[in-house]
Amino acid sequence: MCCTLGFSQSINFDQLGKEKWLRYNGGVSANAVYYDGTANRQALTYYLTGSLNFNIAGVYNIPLSFTYSNQEFNFPNPFNFNRLSLHPSYKWATAHIGDVSMTFSPYTLAGHQFTGGGFDLNPEGKFQISAMYGRFLKATEYNEEHPEALTAYKRMGYGIKTAYDFDFMRLGLILFKANDEENSIKTPFPLELGLSPKDNAVLSFESEFRLFEKASIHIEYAISGVTEDTRLTEVPSSTGLLSFLLKENISTQYYKALNASFDYPAGNGTLGLGYERIDPEYKTLGAYYFNNDLENITVNASQSIFDNKLNLSVNAGLQSDNLNKAKSSDQQRIVSAINANYTASDRLGFNASYSNFQSYTNIRDQFDYINQVGAYDNIDTLNYRQISQNANLGINYILKKTETKQHSTNLNLVYQNSTNQQEGETIEGGENSFYNGMAGYTLGYPKQALNISLAANVSYNTVAEDDNMTLGPTLSIGKQFFDKQLRTNFSSSYNTSFANGEQQNNVFNFRLGSNYTLYKKHNLSLNFLMLFRNSELNTGRDLTITFGYSYAFDNFKLDLDRNRRSLNERNPRNRESILSFRYRNVSYSGTIPELNEQLTNVYESSQFANIPQFKKDELKILLATVKEQKREEKYKEQALIFLEELYAFDDFQTIYDDALYNVVMSIKDDMKKIDMALEKLFVVKKLEADKHPLNGKAPEDYTNKDKALVPRYEALLEERETRLQKLVGHRWMETQFAEFTSKEVIMKGTGFLQEFKENKAIKAFELYETTENQEKLEYYLENEIIDFYYKKSLKTVNPELFELRYINKQ
Repeated sequence: MCCTLGFSQSINFDQLGKEKWLRYNGGVSANAVYYDGTANRQALTYYLTGSLNFNIAGVYNIPLSFTYSNQEFNFPNPFNFNRLSLHPSYKWATAHIGDVSMTFSPYTLAGHQFTGGGFDLNPEGKFQISAMYGRFLKATEYNEEHPEALTAYKRMGYGIKTAYDFDFMRLGLILFKANDEENSIKTPFPLELGLSPKDNAVLSFESEFRLFEKASIHIEYAISGVTEDTRLTEVPSSTGLLSFLLKENISTQYYKALNASFDYPAGNGTLGLGYERIDPEYKTLGAYYFNNDLENITVNASQSIFDNKLNLSVNAGLQSDNLNKAKSSDQQRIVSAINANYTASDRLGFNASYSNFQSYTNIRDQFDYINQVGAYDNIDTLNYRQISQNANLGINYILKKTETKQHSTNLNLVYQNSTNQQEGETIEGGENSFYNGMAGYTLGYPKQALNISLAANVSYNTVAEDDNMTLGPTLSIGKQFFDKQLRTNFSSSYNTSFANGEQQNNVFNFRLGSNYTLYKKHNLSLNFLMLFRNSELNTGRDLTITFGYSYAFDNFKLDLDRNRRSLNERNPRNRESILSFRYRNVSYSGTIPELNEQLTNVYESSQFANIPQFKKDELKILLATVKEQKREEKYKEQALIFLEELYAFDDFQTIYDDALYNVVMSIKDDMKKIDMALEKLFVVKKLEADKHPLNGKAPEDYTNKDKALVPRYEALLEERETRLQKLVGHRWMETQFAEFTSKEVIMKGTGFLQEFKENKAIKAFELYETTENQEKLEYYLENEIIDFYYKKSLKTVNPELFELRYINKQ
């Protein structure tokens, strides 16, 4: 069982006496999901959620929430899932007490949860200060029964951030310190865990300059000192800048980070430049995860023209790694993108985008480097280049719009291309293309609250010499009854897939859903999904039934002194409306300005710090759209759209893991057959090379006739070596994939798998955002993971160490 309780308080003392004495709002919901099918998941899952918020005199907020489900935490961990926090505030002073998180900067303290206290002082003057102290990790002993559980030392930390705003510039200083307590763990643990007590101190300088009354320059420079193992006693040869805070020894290392940006408002848009450099292995104990060994240069611009009918945005960037030249390869990435939205009229709209991603890798052979005797030996390296292009065009047109009938159509086209080049030439099987077209037509009857939509979707992609196509129609019908209290929808789709012209599978599904609102407080929902799958490898059906109930209560007011009501309280036109809505078990309540502040705080919270930049740009526009709304219903509608998109990247992580698990299992199923084919291809070329007239002949013994055969013979030997590399690389990949035995292993992601997941997450999210098609996502991941592990094998496997499995040696 899983049960969590969240408790937090936000106290605003300067509202005392201005509001009603007591208000509360909240809600409770229950959901159950029944599943019968081929996937590895529980047959019945259920969960209960609830929230309750008390407001006393407009001053004292006490929000409570709980979640209960039939899932379990099976082992201990150093993190705290149950949270208790208080956030009292008075004018420009705010305190944070309990299980809280604070952010000073990305390179110091960046959203890591701690148990303790902190405060922010932001007076109207020029001086600002924030500070914190608390426990970042609780001591967690090693558990032999659950070796996969996390083991951790108790970690304590403190920090302070100050800033002073001069007339022409702003200067800031951040100090953060955290260390593990060596004696907090009593139980011995295996050395293989690689666990050691650490000590960390970070010092950061910030400055912001204002130029020409509009432009601004922001700079942050951080130094982080880390002692990897405080148990070591040997002292370093020299002390570092933070030795007065840090327990230094031979495991102590210092790292630096620099971030600079320039922003200038121009016309109806902005112009921006950015530079970031982070040392290899840079880390801070005030953040959960940190990207390092990178140098970024970015340029961005946006503009609205033609009376705001056309919105243009351009982004470009260059990223490189291996800053200390310690890796065996250098990689550079060039990214450029342009987006355009054009509103031709009330009926016609266009949107288009194009992006180009180029990755350059220069691989240096370590053996050539070791054996180099001259400064100019082996001056050439193995150059690898990957080019990815994405283009999208969308057209929306309203054919007819009256009070009784509406006709609209839309068309969306997507093109994606990826080319892998080596030494300027496209490698074998290195060019992939993807095409997608979707056309839809919608017929609406507003007075009958009825909508009918018909759409067709076609996807075609090529990988080397293979081509695949998926196509099919979708029909959907939506109808509302009983003055829109009952909303129903039905949809059905069919698609079939072809590989090299041969049909592979058929998938048919239908969905039936309903949602009923009773007395504006109660909500009942019931949804059915039936899917039928027919293919050579997998034939079956899946049934999913979801039932939900929710109850919301809001705006209960208890006036303890009826005789003190003012004229303003008696006249409803003098009171600002209170809006309330719920999303993901979180209640939002208040006037529109208060809700704007709540949504902004959620958007800027550390929970969503890892959202990709392109998604953040979209969210900024959506949030601005919410804030422009004045009507209550429209405000709620836009706010829920914003929140849904805000949570999209977190939601995608589950989809990402599921898709990757399906891909890995599919590849594992095919590996035996592919291994036989690869061995056969290699043997064919090997026998052809062995029987060649030049085989075994020394070059000095070649006749004129032999010399004419040399180009063909060399090409044959090169092809034989290529097929050998693919064979041994595939077998190495088999050993790697053998470790992927469950979805939990995929989710955990260690070693090369973790590297792959981190490298492809944003690209996969962009693809899924565009297509909302898991099959296309899986197809993309399948191609990428095979290519990824094949390249890893080139650096890992010795092609000479192999043996034939299926064909007798001659």
